[in-house]
Amino acid sequence: MSTKTPNRMLLLAILAVMLCGLLVSASAQGDVFSSADNYRVWNLDEYEAETGSMIATLTEAPMLAEMVAAGELPPLEERLPVREDIQVVQPREAIGTYGGEIRFNATNPNSFGNTGFSAWDQLLAGLSTNWETIFPQVAKSIEFSEDMTTLTVTFRRGMKWSDGTPFTTDDVIFWYEDIMLNEELPSLPAHQRPGGTPVVIEKVDDFIVTFTYPVPYPAALAHFTSLAPFAPRHYLEKWHINYNEDANDLAAEEGYGTWAEAFVFHYEGQTGNLDFDPELPVLKPWSLDSIDEFGNRFYVRNPYYWKVDTAGNQLPYIDRQVRVLLPDPQVVILNVQSGALDYAYYNLGISALPVLKAGEADGNYSTLLWPASQGSMNKYQFNLTVGDPVLREIFNDIRFRQAMSLAVNRAEINEVLFFGLAVPRQWGVPSASPFYQDWMGSYYADYDVDQANALLDEMGLTRGADGVRVRPDGEPLTVVLWDAINRTALTELMAEYWKNVGVDVVINPSTREAFQQALIANEVHASVWFSDLVSELDVYLNPVWFRPPYGIDTTPVGGGLAWRQWWLSGGTTGEEPTDPYFTEQMELVDQFQLTERGSDAYYELGQQIVNRTVEQLFHIGTVGEAPEVFVRSNRLMNFPPAEGTVYLNHLRSGHSDQWYVTE
Repeated sequence: MSTKTPNRMLLLAILAVMLCGLLVSASAQGDVFSSADNYRVWNLDEYEAETGSMIATLTEAPMLAEMVAAGELPPLEERLPVREDIQVVQPREAIGTYGGEIRFNATNPNSFGNTGFSAWDQLLAGLSTNWETIFPQVAKSIEFSEDMTTLTVTFRRGMKWSDGTPFTTDDVIFWYEDIMLNEELPSLPAHQRPGGTPVVIEKVDDFIVTFTYPVPYPAALAHFTSLAPFAPRHYLEKWHINYNEDANDLAAEEGYGTWAEAFVFHYEGQTGNLDFDPELPVLKPWSLDSIDEFGNRFYVRNPYYWKVDTAGNQLPYIDRQVRVLLPDPQVVILNVQSGALDYAYYNLGISALPVLKAGEADGNYSTLLWPASQGSMNKYQFNLTVGDPVLREIFNDIRFRQAMSLAVNRAEINEVLFFGLAVPRQWGVPSASPFYQDWMGSYYADYDVDQANALLDEMGLTRGADGVRVRPDGEPLTVVLWDAINRTALTELMAEYWKNVGVDVVINPSTREAFQQALIANEVHASVWFSDLVSELDVYLNPVWFRPPYGIDTTPVGGGLAWRQWWLSGGTTGEEPTDPYFTEQMELVDQFQLTERGSDAYYELGQQIVNRTVEQLFHIGTVGEAPEVFVRSNRLMNFPPAEGTVYLNHLRSGHSDQWYVTE
């Protein structure tokens, strides 16, 4: 890392000890309540003690009762955790009814569908609808030590995987020791390596583990809302070389080059976008049943799901879900209008609002406009570490980024593509964020072609006879602009604005897979991407836009992946940044994530991190503060409400296990 690292770690340890205190208590669930709706959760023993209501009888879906009667499943009481450890859910609107199938969309074969996966994933901890409260989810309780270095996680006794195999802490240790710490498999998330040192996870007994961090780590509890530190050892070990000496032969039989490739194929699906193996046991409300020849995926209820509602009905209510593959956004809209989708979001956008509203009656759906916690609806960025050394020098000159931002007619974008519902502004945190300052929205966000041209002239990028500016090596200044998220109309406008100031732009529409491969190869010049992950909590927990690489490690849209590798490895791999700004920014982010949320140091560091990023214009915004457009079938109940819901990150707090359908 650097010779400063030991001193830096000592400073952070002292600071965090001074700021000790819990982000949110997660040792009990009785106070979990969302002001946006009626959603609430308890452990069953807490529910009965707090409310005085007894759950005398546990019931199950008719399709499961039939399987029990046929001898295909054990009785419900044998499938649920021990009684007091069952999680009880108070639904948003009403106790639901069992049955039915609902459909949602994805535009990419390897995507779960942006409205789906985050509403399904069952993590160590969950979030109330508006992210107001953190509560234990897969865990029964989570308790911090007084010095905030250790979290003790107690799991639900009797919890089972979807195939009926008991879930124990051996599945946690398998995830930690055999997957995360294995150099050939997916690595431990960065947020579980504060300061570059991995967390130590230790088994206490079959239902208790400890997470011990190298320094006091107040953010650890909040990070549990994005962590699923477990994997079904009983199912996966046959593909793992530590447990099967013939794992490479098995991989070869399945068409893979190594045991690790085969293992990852079968392991994917615990959380997130990728879901390939229908046999993989999960802890989710539904598990993958099959994939058809068209890429559509079919999910069926998990008979061992470990939650009930306040009437004692085992969740989920809905029998089946179907993820329909619809690559064309216009086809998504047609499916919505015909009533063929029960919930949809991806790529609808404000531009689809008139046609969606017009089709509500015939399609029996409602168009929801959820306020988005985003300072920009989309953003454009130049790859700071692009392989072309001449372009790298140009992109790293802040005058170039300033010019490209000044060349953008945000008022026109707002009127043409957003019907005036957005706010022309620079990329950054939303105006409601405690890290927002008034200067940010207008920072180099005026439409000023003259000033843009002056900055490019000052850089020595003179125009050729054809009007295109010339690079220092005599070649025309051509930027290939990648669009892997179907922002065609917006990207065409951006290309036009930049061409007006002499930068030749070639738009490259692509798949996400091709885009990711080009990013890893450092071949991408510039790109358009999403602008989420800028809410206050996201800046704290997942600051991917505020330190290199500018984007997640698998999609570093702004460059700097090699810098991040250097930082996390302590300098053994990757590339050290030549500009100390980037090292300082990574250090500030690490320091920020070791402070107590809500403390003076928290606000001071958060403000500094956001200020420095906005000032550098690593991300160029267009318009922001517009609502996100969702569609919900009128037959789908207990969905996040139209009023009071703030869109933060897909449907991460959608709590889909208590949705139900009415016919």
